[in-house]
Amino acid sequence: MREGRDTERQRRSRARRYEREDAREYRRRPDRRSDGQRRRRDGGSKNLPLVLSGIIIAAIAIVILANSLFKETGGSSKKADIAEQLGISSENGVALILDGEVTDEPVLVQDDRPFISIAEANSIYGNFYYDSEEGHLLVTGASNTVEGASGTDFITEGDEVYISLDFLQRFAPIYYELYSDPSRLELMTKAEQVTETSVKENAKMRVSADKKAAVLLELDKKDAVYVLDENEDWAQIRYQGVTGYVQIKALSDKREETTTPLEGGAEADASYTKNLRDHKIVLGFHNLAVKDANSYLDEAAKNVKGMNVIAPTWFSLSGTGGDLYDLGSTEYVEKAHGMGYEVWGVVDNFNQETDTNAVLSHTSTRQVLEQNIINAALTYGMEGINIDFEQLPGETGDDFSQFLRELSIYTRANGLVLSIDNYVPQDYTDFYRRDIQGRVADYVIIMGYDEHTSASEEAGSVASLSFVTQGIEDTLKEVPAEQVINAIPFYTRKWAEEGGTLSCESLGMREAQAFISDNGAKTTWDADACQNYASFEKNGVNYSIWLEDAESISSKLAVMAAHDLAGVGCWKLTQETPDIWDTIATYYPSGS
Repeated sequence: MREGRDTERQRRSRARRYEREDAREYRRRPDRRSDGQRRRRDGGSKNLPLVLSGIIIAAIAIVILANSLFKETGGSSKKADIAEQLGISSENGVALILDGEVTDEPVLVQDDRPFISIAEANSIYGNFYYDSEEGHLLVTGASNTVEGASGTDFITEGDEVYISLDFLQRFAPIYYELYSDPSRLELMTKAEQVTETSVKENAKMRVSADKKAAVLLELDKKDAVYVLDENEDWAQIRYQGVTGYVQIKALSDKREETTTPLEGGAEADASYTKNLRDHKIVLGFHNLAVKDANSYLDEAAKNVKGMNVIAPTWFSLSGTGGDLYDLGSTEYVEKAHGMGYEVWGVVDNFNQETDTNAVLSHTSTRQVLEQNIINAALTYGMEGINIDFEQLPGETGDDFSQFLRELSIYTRANGLVLSIDNYVPQDYTDFYRRDIQGRVADYVIIMGYDEHTSASEEAGSVASLSFVTQGIEDTLKEVPAEQVINAIPFYTRKWAEEGGTLSCESLGMREAQAFISDNGAKTTWDADACQNYASFEKNGVNYSIWLEDAESISSKLAVMAAHDLAGVGCWKLTQETPDIWDTIATYYPSGS
């Protein structure tokens, strides 16, 4: 029975041998983990992409968060488009920053020298004039004229004229600086009180008071800036012509009040002394058409009381060379002086064959005209000159102003009174530049009549009170009252309407009263016009008339006295009734 069976000892021996072999085999295996462990490893390898995705998402989130935190603490570094901010539309464009304000005015730069338009230059110093016919740039002050050099003091581009800031600085105190990237011109014309400080650490000037706002300029330590406004955290500053915001902590605590450093103006000549009388002016216009009419001075003045200036219409432009048609008379002047009158000779442009624009727009002929006027005044011994240029085209405005500037140099130097006749101000006559007239001339005379003329589409007053009042008030916006004379009409217009056609005829005061009397018409007081008014129908014609008489003239004189004007002018002698002088004397007593 023992054969074929293992003994207990043999079984234990085999068991130990098998265990040793298993141990050796276990040590030889590269992966000694259990089957369960191997199964777990296989499942983990399948989840690896998800793990990596999670890591990437987390990293992105961290970057975004870090960037956000950086913006909150360090601010945006995005650059603002300064050219866009300043309105520079082309690569070669230069922005003009005038007295801290960005404008759209053109700037030219030639050899690093800036030029601005003549219009802009005149807004700073209003005496620049360009003669496009003969190529002269003139700057005329109270006592002299300076001519600019082409290419240096001014340049032209097409029809436009540009003035060098170096040339402008000779006449007007200014400060300017030309900057690049982008090109911009800072021009200061007004002295202003500003607060100056410096940057104590590198900083960013931003478009607005916000760290997230785009950056206009990078400021370096010690850069000097002007502080315009500030609060606890931000300051509004101006640097190199650009206005923006910077954090207060970047600025030095030291603040210094300073004035804009304007320089120049040494050649400015603005001493326009006035040759004004120490009494009110009572002026009568004496209309003369031929030289022989000078002998009728006694007749023209026979009813006059209290007049102290007589203005004979002696001179008119003749041809295009600056010549004068001359009716002057030394005997007339001597007789007028004997009657207690100063003589202010009238120069007009009523000669239909003369092109006033052609004379005034050429410096050569304009200056011939000026010299002829002065020579005539001195030859006849007159005290003054009266300029009566009417119906000028708008294009002649600058030339007319230059004519007055230049003429005033001669009248001032020779002790002559310069007076200028003007329409009641209207938009379409602005080019007569009453503001310039008030500066260069002694007296500005309002022709306070012709409210309705033969060109009117309806009948009406020659000078209603509202028309006269408005003319005075509008003129006083540009000319001091001590220089303003208002001229009143000694005439009216008789209106006739027949078959839908309107016509009129000018009548003196005596003729108008005779017209009313001869036709048995009755007058009523027109409260709006402050005039006596009549209308009637005769032989199929409808007549109407607004009278100028003692009552209407008194209403006008009351307004003039209320505004304390320099005096009264009267158009024209011989058309008045005698009682008018008593009315005038009520408001302007002789010698007052």
